[in-house]
Amino acid sequence: MPMFFKPEDAETRSIELLDELTGLVGSFEGGSVSGIITTDALSQAILQYSTIANALNSEVPAYYLAPTNSFSLKLLSKLTEKKDILLGRIYSMDDLLGALKTVKEDSLVFVSSFSILIDKSPEDMLALRRIVDDKNLMTVLSHNTLELNELDLTGEFRRLFMLPELFELLMVMRTNSYRGHYRLNLSIIKAPPEFIRNIGEHSIPIDSKAKLFLE
Repeated sequence: MPMFFKPEDAETRSIELLDELTGLVGSFEGGSVSGIITTDALSQAILQYSTIANALNSEVPAYYLAPTNSFSLKLLSKLTEKKDILLGRIYSMDDLLGALKTVKEDSLVFVSSFSILIDKSPEDMLALRRIVDDKNLMTVLSHNTLELNELDLTGEFRRLFMLPELFELLMVMRTNSYRGHYRLNLSIIKAPPEFIRNIGEHSIPIDSKAKLFLE
């Protein structure tokens, strides 16, 4: 049976995904799932390390899960002096669900290369959603790809994340540069209710953030 509850206007733990994005999509609250596609290595690095650094700086436990050994403490140190992140190697959806069951409540869980995990099903996505809700997790499912059908982003999210309806935030991130200046180009497909006015295309300057990773 469904369990009904009365919504409360109470403060919940939150962090910034990326400081430069707060005005567009707000803070990342507990019990939320973001699905983010990046189309280049720089945008993936900016998203990944900024989100994790913001969590650590806010004293939020942070976990990084991926099927590859691609995490760099050197890059993380460009944004925070704290290094108490826990890393996990996952290869399948069962691995991910098992990991989510062991992390602390009210934590950030950043999953890289989500879409190459094997044995995903709609039932698994609903199980993930339930764990996120029960443990009040801030969960980012990200995927970096060079192949993206820009004319059908909704279809791409369904292909890569199966049930995009379960996510609070769906977004594509790309970086480009011109004469030494960098911009982050965004396609916001789904946003929290307070920010639905920002669904669509945006471009923001990120010179200082980009140069941290490129120097």
